Amino acid sequence: MSSFRGRPRIPEHGIKATLCGGNTIGGTIREREARADGYRHIDTPALVRRLVEMNVNTYLYGVWDSPTDWDDLREEFLPAAHEAGIDVIPYIVPPSETTENGRASRPFMTDYVAWARAIAELSVRYPNLVSWAIDDFEIGDNALLFTPDYMERIKRAQADVNPDLGFYTCAYIGKATDPAFLDKYAPFIDGIIYPYLDGRNENTTITSSLRDCIAEIRTHTEPRDLQLILLVYTGRFLDAPLPPTEDYVRETVGTGVRLAAEEQIAGVVAYGTQQDGAPAPATDNRAMYGNGRLALFASRKPVTPGQQASAVQEVRVDPRSPRYELSFWFRREFVMGNLKPGDYRLQVALDDDVVWDFDVVDQPQNLWLQGDAFQGPIDVTPAVAGKATVRLTFRLVATTQTEHAFVDVGVDNLETVGLHVVDPGFEEPGTWELHSEGSMVATIDVFAADRPHRILSTLRDVFAAEPHA
Repeated sequence: MSSFRGRPRIPEHGIKATLCGGNTIGGTIREREARADGYRHIDTPALVRRLVEMNVNTYLYGVWDSPTDWDDLREEFLPAAHEAGIDVIPYIVPPSETTENGRASRPFMTDYVAWARAIAELSVRYPNLVSWAIDDFEIGDNALLFTPDYMERIKRAQADVNPDLGFYTCAYIGKATDPAFLDKYAPFIDGIIYPYLDGRNENTTITSSLRDCIAEIRTHTEPRDLQLILLVYTGRFLDAPLPPTEDYVRETVGTGVRLAAEEQIAGVVAYGTQQDGAPAPATDNRAMYGNGRLALFASRKPVTPGQQASAVQEVRVDPRSPRYELSFWFRREFVMGNLKPGDYRLQVALDDDVVWDFDVVDQPQNLWLQGDAFQGPIDVTPAVAGKATVRLTFRLVATTQTEHAFVDVGVDNLETVGLHVVDPGFEEPGTWELHSEGSMVATIDVFAADRPHRILSTLRDVFAAEPHA
């Protein structure tokens, strides 16, 4: 292990942090009017007030969105954060996120030796600057720059000024569990920031795999004396089928806080948090009517034949009805990648009888359709007659091996004859029994215009909760 390994300070009970994120809708709080230099600077007083309201003890300060970010950090934000008792971790982007005429970490751009020296010098002036981080060492061509020799130069420049300054990089689960990656960078970094995306399934909907993911990563980081910081998406992840909800944030960030209290991780970062009070965009409402729909989706991760996502409900049958009819609408929201007809089928079943089956990839329009373009309601009398109840199932089924693809099917507006369905508009989570498998997920997707505010309130409560192991 390198002799100049940093010793970053971790707050009692762990890091409780937030990070805006460059692609967040309603991002960092900026002043309403441009200053004399023509730029809207960070509104430091308003941002600090927001962070105090959120009960964070650390802020990951992104240097990316504006050429004024670095000066705002040095001259205004760091002293204000110090006064408020908030630690700061500057977050710098790698070459893959650097654009000469657009977003970039300025003024040093991709000279990370200069960044190391400048941040270390700033940390001597402001002891609440405890660490810094560079995003995604090995995404795209970044690894061509971040060689061991270059990492040695970065760490040496930092250690010559402040050997106690921490240094991190982001590592998704593939790299976080890759011995070659960790062995390559362990001599130069103090730990990794791990973005949770339901393991290898790449969604911000499922929470149940989080503890297992942390346990798996720790088997690799602990022997290498690397800290582990959990990052949870509290705003949109660009490749996730659905944005996170306040319930998702409560469960994942709350688990992160508990893991930190148990000293299994160094802390948790709420990433992509909308800080300026902007509402959710109207396009997040994918329902046909109202605010809710059944969402059956597969992420771009590998899917094997037979995998499925489904929603089930025990439905009461009216014995007096002379016939039984089921009507529903569906829409294939988005398909990307090399999908071909036959890869995915949407099916409706009553008990063991498949009463409707449709190739969703073969349907070219992203339109709400009643059954299919020509069918309309389905006569389900043969599958229902004589029964007191039936199990109604909607399911998306993979019939072939797919990868690097994405499919999202919405179902809404059920109408029936002789069948009593609870919540036919999918407006109330909990009324349907949901089953997910791997990267195929079923969820009730209910839009809320004030979701960013709900998430902020959730984070405030979770970070304020009394820590316990």
